[in-house]
Amino acid sequence: MDFVALLKYMQENYGEQITNHPMAGNEVAKNFKQGAKTAVPIALLGEDYKVSASIGKGVWANVPWIAVHDKAISTSVKQGVNIVYLFTNDYNGVYLSLNQGYTFINDNYKDTKTTLKKIAYFWQDNLSTLKTDDNFTTEPINLGINAKRYNTRVKGYETCNIYSKFYDISQLTEDDNNLLMQDLLHMITVFKELKMHLIPDKEKSVKATIDFILTDGDYVELNEKAKSDKINNLEKERKLVLVKEEAKQKGTLIKEGSVEYETKRDYVKEAIRNTEKGLQGEILVLNFERERLLKNPVTKPYVEKITHVAQNGDGHGYDIISYDVDPISSDKVIEIYIEVKTTIGSRNTPFYISENELNVAKLKGERYKIYRVYNYNGMPKLKIIDDLFTDKFIVEPINYIVRGVNQNDKHTKI
Repeated sequence: MDFVALLKYMQENYGEQITNHPMAGNEVAKNFKQGAKTAVPIALLGEDYKVSASIGKGVWANVPWIAVHDKAISTSVKQGVNIVYLFTNDYNGVYLSLNQGYTFINDNYKDTKTTLKKIAYFWQDNLSTLKTDDNFTTEPINLGINAKRYNTRVKGYETCNIYSKFYDISQLTEDDNNLLMQDLLHMITVFKELKMHLIPDKEKSVKATIDFILTDGDYVELNEKAKSDKINNLEKERKLVLVKEEAKQKGTLIKEGSVEYETKRDYVKEAIRNTEKGLQGEILVLNFERERLLKNPVTKPYVEKITHVAQNGDGHGYDIISYDVDPISSDKVIEIYIEVKTTIGSRNTPFYISENELNVAKLKGERYKIYRVYNYNGMPKLKIIDDLFTDKFIVEPINYIVRGVNQNDKHTKI
């Protein structure tokens, strides 16, 4: 049973079952829980994730759900932050929601509703990967269509919401399965950014972060706290190597034609896995830039002005502001805008560039640089791209995926 078929199965059967039939041994309940595990394939998500589903314990749940858990954060909707499909209580709609654990907050903090809202507002204000198009929104969700089934638990799920997208189940068709999976991958990207900013504290990571937020902690400060000593020490010891290109090959034309979504695309899964390397890659690039500027007496005074703008999550379209010698006047310095793309793969591994990043790249022109950090798990290497809009690259709107680094580049050196 694919995802659309599972949603329609629940729409057609669940309301009648909870009204007229017991839960024990119920076939609909059984089919739902089994179907959820195949409708959201682990092959797509990766082994770091777990899928669970519930129709209640002992009594029917007014709002059944399907959850995608990051095992390192939580394997229960009662705690942490999870990605959850929440049915409306008339079973005609479902929300894809980035959702907080209600039970944990309720058990550990005095004013549950206020606490949940403050945490949600914090992430809504600061996560740069949130988008408010394609029907994604930070507005409140409404699960209580049926007043008789609108209890405290249902209201709690609503308050736990951080970010969501609603689907009218009756309007979905089999062709929408790919769309649902694409939306899920986007939600995972948002979750990955949130996870990157959790304060490392073993099993208390989420609570430590919540406590920080509730004391009006600043997002930039949180970002610093989230950098573990292990990461910081590792990046101080590692240095990027700016390498020569391989043999020159024939380039390809830039394309911006429509690309159909396919769940089997390996580069989608790789992009998700690489998200966690983003911060580490940025730290490597910051160190690289400091050393580069120090080597030139013209740029040396600007070392302390290098800015890691990605820390505040404002979605500038680049990660770092650095400096370089003006190509027109060798005694002057200009700002450059660096977007860091990190992968454990080779430099030819395709990478994502958002529409905002692409627009900023067009606006900034040659001052916009993509620092491609690759072979991250080995000896990290660097390729600088400042000619994205040439025949060396294919740019496809997926969010845009960039592939093909095949020609010599003027910046490459030992």
